[in-house]
Amino acid sequence: MRLTLVPVIGGLMALLALPVHAQHPLPARTFEPSLPIIAPLPAPPVTEWWRNGGPRIRPRDQRATTALRVGSERSSVFRGLLHAIDQGDVFVYVAVDPQMGRGLMGRLTFAGSAGKYRYLRVMLNPELGTDVMVATLAHELRHVLEVLEHPEVVSETTLGALYSRIGHSNRAGGVPGFETDAALDTGMEVRRELTLGTAAALARRREAEARSEQR
Repeated sequence: MRLTLVPVIGGLMALLALPVHAQHPLPARTFEPSLPIIAPLPAPPVTEWWRNGGPRIRPRDQRATTALRVGSERSSVFRGLLHAIDQGDVFVYVAVDPQMGRGLMGRLTFAGSAGKYRYLRVMLNPELGTDVMVATLAHELRHVLEVLEHPEVVSETTLGALYSRIGHSNRAGGVPGFETDAALDTGMEVRRELTLGTAAALARRREAEARSEQR
């Protein structure tokens, strides 16, 4: 993960200038006037994600969309990340970054806040293969959970302060940044699931836990 301590150019309004297709409007109720004796079905309940502002994770290009789909289909750990983030107050915009250097696989930056919501960006290296991109995205989503656990993070500065406390510094790609063991472990576990399958990865995880308890 990289922390770019440069204010976002254009501000939050540019971030929220979403295309119409990303607004996910609720379908309109319709009734059939030619069949008055048939009572209309009750409207379906409004789902909780709609009440709270919409889906929390929002891909911005086709490769990000594919990574989210593959991760949710093939990894139980990845699905757990998505579920946990959907319960929080953070919106995450995911995209590939053609300008990302070869030494970086992904990074998380703070984009802004409005009302009770906070907005983050996850950027991925476009040179990654699908499975590696999914594992990298899982790594960055674990960082999103770390932000969710700390409501005091409301800016790029407070994001940097958080990781100076809970993380350790690194210089991937020659750029100063921070990392956490939890995110590293998450990325490796998702990669293991993609390679071995969920059942085999879970069995291996339980064997490792059992060995650890015996020590």
